[in-house]
Order: sequence, then structure tokens, then C-alpha cells
Amino acid sequence: MRGKSSTTDMPGMPFAGLCCPMCDYDLTGTTEPRCPECGKGFDPAALRKDRAGWCGRPRRWVTFGLILLAVYLPNTWIFWIDYPWSGGYRMLWVTMFPVLPVLLPGAWCYHVFGMPNNIDQLSFMVFLGVMCAGLIAVCYWIGKRSRVALAVVAVAVFTLEVLNALASYALFRM
Repeated sequence: MRGKSSTTDMPGMPFAGLCCPMCDYDLTGTTEPRCPECGKGFDPAALRKDRAGWCGRPRRWVTFGLILLAVYLPNTWIFWIDYPWSGGYRMLWVTMFPVLPVLLPGAWCYHVFGMPNNIDQLSFMVFLGVMCAGLIAVCYWIGKRSRVALAVVAVAVFTLEVLNALASYALFRM
């Protein structure tokens, strides 16, 4: 079985396998060195060089998956602890799982920036949800630049999330 063909042995598709450096549009099938999506010109040799090795850009699904894994994996403690499922306390924490990665930073912002004392639980959860979506978006934006950037962001976020998860677990056990 033959491996994937290289970008140079596909007649009629000189830019096969390349993506636009500006908007990540797949340039397979284009015939001139200009992105049909955003209009930016590009150097095919530089894009091929950028794609190789650790400096190349990771695929979108790899970037997104690794960021989600780094953000949420440390917070899965809520599913594995030796605490009874009956009663509402554990279920309250399970329903907070989507925002657990930013629980402590969100609580810190809540107290430091003096949010109103009469804020309801739903508003606070929406605030945490926006913070969590922002965290994932920023990490994705940084991680999609190169494989090195993705590795650095994933390790940094995972380390911070382990600390956040330990503190969340301590709050759970109080």
C-alpha cells in the first residue's frame, strides 16, 4: 500500500495540502498563489517548509482536542471520587463540570472586582461559562500557531488546571 502522495506529484494541484497562512483555508485545488477566501498572497515554498517538523501548524481538531483535554481532564475528579451519588451535593458539582476549569479564577474575579452581592446563581454560572469559553478560545488561538506553541499551551494549562482541580476538590470536601 502506498503512502500519501506528496504535494509535488499531484498534477494540476500545485498547492495540495497547504493552508492559507492568514485564514487557514485549504488551498488544495487552487491554481495561483493567492487565497480565494481572504485574497492574501502566499509563498508555496515557505508554506511547505512551515508545515514540516515541529514548526508546522497542527491540525484544527488536534489543537482543539488537546486544549479540551488539558482544560477538562484534571477536573474529572468529580466523576471518580468515593462520594455517594445520592443527594444533591455531588450532582450540584457535576452540573458545574463545564465551568469547573474557571471556578477559582471566577470566584477570585467575583471578589476582587466587587460584583454585586445580590447576583443570582444563574448569572454567576453564565459569567463562569463566558470565562471558560474565553480560556478555551485563547488557548486554541495560541496553540494553532505551531506545534511548539500547542505543546507549551497544553502543558501550561494542564498544570494550572491540576492546581485548580485540587483546590476545587478541597472546596468540595469542606
